[in-house]
Amino acid sequence: MIEAQDYLLGPVSQMLEAELRAGVRKHGVLVWLDLDDHYSGFVDALIRLRAQLGLPYLVCAWRGSFLELLLTLEPEAGGTQKTPLLIHLPGFTQDTVRGTPLLELYEAGVRFRKALDTLVTEAAVGRVPQGQVAAFLSHADLTLAGADAWLTATLNARSGELADTLRNLPLTALMDDLFAAGAVADRLDAPGNEAVLWEHVQAATGMPADWRDTFAPVAVAKSAQVTFVSAGWALCVEYVHDLSRAPTDPRLQPAIGLPAPLVEACRTLCAHLRAHHPAFYLGVSEDTAGWLGDEAEQARAQDLGRTDTFRFEEETILAAALTALGADRWAAVLAWAGPRVEGDSFWLQREPARISAWKLVEAAARLGAAIEAAGPTLQPAADLAAAVERYRQTGFKVDQAHRHLEQRRIALLYPQVPEFEALRTRLDRVTGLWHDWAEVWALDFNALCLVSGFLPEPRLQQRTLFREVVEPLVAANGPTALFLIDALRYEMGEELFRLLGETPLTRSRLDARLAELPTVTAVGMNALAPVAQHARLKPVMTDAEIRGFLTGEFAVCGPEERKRAMHGKVGGATAPWLTLDEVLTRGESSLKQAVARARLVVVSSLEIDEAGENGVGPAFFDHAIQRLRAAWRLLRDAGVRRFVITADHGFLLVDAASGSVQSHGRKVDPNRRHVLSPHAANHQGEVRVPLTALGYEGTDLHLMMPQGTALFDTGRRRRGFVHGGNSLQERVIPVLILEHRSAAGVDTMQYGIEARALEAVAGMHCIEVQVVSRSQGALDFGGATEVELALRVPETTAVQVDLCQVRGGGRLAGGGLQATVGQPLELFFRLTGADDARVLVELVHPTAEAKVTPCTVEGRFAVVPSRSAPAGERTNSDEAGTDWLTRIADATVRQVFAHLAAHGAVTESEVATLLGGQRAARRFALRFEEHARNAPFGVRIDVVAGVKRYVKDRDD
Repeated sequence: MIEAQDYLLGPVSQMLEAELRAGVRKHGVLVWLDLDDHYSGFVDALIRLRAQLGLPYLVCAWRGSFLELLLTLEPEAGGTQKTPLLIHLPGFTQDTVRGTPLLELYEAGVRFRKALDTLVTEAAVGRVPQGQVAAFLSHADLTLAGADAWLTATLNARSGELADTLRNLPLTALMDDLFAAGAVADRLDAPGNEAVLWEHVQAATGMPADWRDTFAPVAVAKSAQVTFVSAGWALCVEYVHDLSRAPTDPRLQPAIGLPAPLVEACRTLCAHLRAHHPAFYLGVSEDTAGWLGDEAEQARAQDLGRTDTFRFEEETILAAALTALGADRWAAVLAWAGPRVEGDSFWLQREPARISAWKLVEAAARLGAAIEAAGPTLQPAADLAAAVERYRQTGFKVDQAHRHLEQRRIALLYPQVPEFEALRTRLDRVTGLWHDWAEVWALDFNALCLVSGFLPEPRLQQRTLFREVVEPLVAANGPTALFLIDALRYEMGEELFRLLGETPLTRSRLDARLAELPTVTAVGMNALAPVAQHARLKPVMTDAEIRGFLTGEFAVCGPEERKRAMHGKVGGATAPWLTLDEVLTRGESSLKQAVARARLVVVSSLEIDEAGENGVGPAFFDHAIQRLRAAWRLLRDAGVRRFVITADHGFLLVDAASGSVQSHGRKVDPNRRHVLSPHAANHQGEVRVPLTALGYEGTDLHLMMPQGTALFDTGRRRRGFVHGGNSLQERVIPVLILEHRSAAGVDTMQYGIEARALEAVAGMHCIEVQVVSRSQGALDFGGATEVELALRVPETTAVQVDLCQVRGGGRLAGGGLQATVGQPLELFFRLTGADDARVLVELVHPTAEAKVTPCTVEGRFAVVPSRSAPAGERTNSDEAGTDWLTRIADATVRQVFAHLAAHGAVTESEVATLLGGQRAARRFALRFEEHARNAPFGVRIDVVAGVKRYVKDRDD
């Protein structure tokens, strides 16, 4: 194809022709309105080129006769093959052309206009300094031919070896060369070359000729001055064009009107410096920010943009976000937080504690926005079905956002976080807004139940779930899995639904039902078995508490009876009843054998409820969802095609310290959220319902519950995780149904994990992690781009792992780490437990989607004691024996640490004896910290009376 430069057109004309060619190729017909008749000569040249060289589009021009133009176009109008067409109409505007015979052509095509000064500017961008362009455009007799001649002469004047090199060198590559003292830097001492370089940089960035005298008048080494001055200008351009107002500093005025390509060139240079020369960027940005003192002092968050060019921008916006949280300006906070949490802010990447602050700010704003969207009351719901639907549409999002905030608070809110006190105050306030919202919705729901009844219509009842949902699925061929998950409340089920619902070849549905009252495990779990008779339940009572239900000839009060009732209803050769742990730990063949002859496979889990009751619920909830995904995947691969995932009840997540408490008789009488009484007495702040009104037979007891979210005063230590009452959070349970048409399929490639410990940052442990392909001869496109990882403590379950944030090739999602294959990342985390200890951590692939070899990170990590950790289970791993010693490669060094573990201290002379001499003892001292990382206890060095000793920090 003949290109524009082959037409012997000047550089400005070449650009114009390229733009026209692209336009006719895209639109078919281009109608060029040339009001000032700048381009007739150029168009005539195009017509000749069409005839002589075969220009790939037809050019027609009005030269005073409409008839002549229409006759020229007539052959094209009648042909079947439409040729791209350019019609030049000098002297016309969009208004005057409507009064001509060309109106039909004009409306059929796309209008094209181009001011000559704009064309010249665009043609010169990046090739000629902006000052020279402005000087040329100031001439009154501007013509296209003159512009071609000027730009040609200007470019020719900058010829030479260095100029030719620079013309073909990207700006980022030029900066790299100057940093590395490369080929360009080596030539700067030659006469005239420094001026050539400065002129090129001015052209490539739009930098004014006097900028370096204004910005950095002190002379330094040539290459260093070029990089510093160029970077300072680029930072200023990026800052100015990210502002929503004009800059206040008059020295920034030249940056305002830069053409878009120059602005983009400066932004690209800034991004390159941040990514590849961070130490230099840090220095030049701090210097530039100091130079722009007034801008920093007058900066307002609403004026600043998405990119934090300077540190003061991020600091200003964080302060404004905290203020906005206090004023309920959720949308503004989210607009500020999004680019900083999800983006790659240079300042936040360098200071992980600030990312923690932003993540907390974002989580608080999401909760506030969810409360605002849901509305302050449950109205206009008129019955239980409407209330459940209203909660499914908006209410659950509030509770989900509240849980996410509490999870982030546990993982991230530590004194090392900037603005700690202000941030904690704002989080407390937003959590208070949730408590107020939950209280009103609970009051509204209980008021509605008093009018409409506490027992919903059958399609929403928990007792009919097995008959209406499970039995029809079991009737199909192959096994069906029923997951009975204690305390999997609706919002957690919705999150699981989103994670599983997009699975290929899968039909999925998320429904909701109301748990039976009271919302406790003994009621909900046993009601999920087929125990209802004619939609009524016969409770088994012990000490005025419901323990289960009668069905036919036996009582269903526990797992074995539930299994018996379910198996009797659906049949099948076997009826496996597996715990979630059993599903996750069984081998592939064992799991296939377990489900092979079954019609119904039941998977039960109490871990969400147990974690909540032990005070570590929020820290565990994401992990629980991750484990459910893994169990689903394993069972699907084992041959299960249909799944029902549901719960016995939900829960309220309240503030254990400041939550509302109300009395009900003696403190030993009530449970935390309910009491069963033989007396039909109404109490202030409570709702009462006879068990007979709940469809329970054979009992005359009454169920009493707090009207709102308060707890009954039981005299025992309060927990923030509660259930038993009649709030929507406790009663609405998920019914997640999945039907698969095929097995999941596993990525057959082999992956490994490489990891090493880095220095702790802001109270967080840090490890560098990379997932690598281990398949022989594997192609890059043959496997996953991301692999999900989890971090766990292999020696004990008493240590809670909180993943805080990720830097580099990965992201946190769904309670786990999504690691990009082949890209390193830094993972920040915390470990908490009942007491201090030093433990190993292991990276594993939790969801069975690929074959990934686990990796235990070398060295041990300190556990921080937490008052919320469950009492009674110790976290120190040195009780497990001496297996940790095997991780120390040197046998003689193992003897030293075995002595330390047994006796609590070892002197330097004893070390020399154990190691075989003073030289070995000195080598041990040099590598002491490396060895000590493998010990499950801390070791310090003491010097007493001139004797050096290695001392175990704690002797258990």
